[in-house]
Amino acid sequence: MFRRSTDLRSLLIGLLSIYLFVYPWGILLIALDRVPAWGVGMGAILLILQGTMMGLWLTARYRWRGTLAALLILLISWWAEHLGETSGFPFGQYTYTEVLAPKIIHVVPLAIPFAWLLVIPAAVGITDRLMAFDPGTSETSLGNVVLTTLAAASFATLLDVTIEPVAVHVNRYWIWHDSGGYYGVPLSNFAAWWTISALLVWILVWLRQNAHTSVWPPLTPVVRMEWLPQLLYLLNLIMFVVINLSNRHLAAASIGLLVLVYLAFDRLEPGMVRWVMGGIERSDTRQGRA
Repeated sequence: MFRRSTDLRSLLIGLLSIYLFVYPWGILLIALDRVPAWGVGMGAILLILQGTMMGLWLTARYRWRGTLAALLILLISWWAEHLGETSGFPFGQYTYTEVLAPKIIHVVPLAIPFAWLLVIPAAVGITDRLMAFDPGTSETSLGNVVLTTLAAASFATLLDVTIEPVAVHVNRYWIWHDSGGYYGVPLSNFAAWWTISALLVWILVWLRQNAHTSVWPPLTPVVRMEWLPQLLYLLNLIMFVVINLSNRHLAAASIGLLVLVYLAFDRLEPGMVRWVMGGIERSDTRQGRA
């Protein structure tokens, strides 16, 4: 069992290396509107690649519960998107273009459920980092589950807020027929995104609670790779901030930048506090000597 975990980790590292190689070129070409004809389909490939990484990571981290969570995210998100495009509920009236082909039953692009599989674990990973929870433990309280669900759904929706202007006006992945005040996107889209994200986050958090009890021997921090969901969230957020800035989507870029600043401050805050407290202690020591 332990060997399978290390094998999955090796596969994940390989897929991540491919993504990191393509990543800067993707930003540059999209930001400069220089995507060649052969590169139009790369968006779908990269979404599937990232979703696959998160699915494999969930399996490596939580075993069958992780696999089940990944499959449920794929299935429920596909069903919601299929319902959304064919009926206009709950997102609003929209149509997928052929840019993200192939499509499932000629409606939802295959890449879209994988995009959800990317975003949900990534948002949960960011939330775990911010709240300093120990994910997947039996001691996880109902309060922690609720807080994780609310916060992760919000982080998932904030990422979608930065994605929409690029997906609609730059990459032309889909077309909105119900115009709204946010770059032509109806607010119902974001309400639906938050609601569906909350459901998918809750499923993931619920399934992982006791996952650690089925792992023997226990996974080491290296095999856990708990940094991977956070990394993918940040890389996607940075990408869409840069592309929004290059296309003068200032509101979307500003929202993304605020999220990045908040996450950066959370990362730097412990060191800043220690630095400030150390300065205060040194000052008190000098005053005492005086």
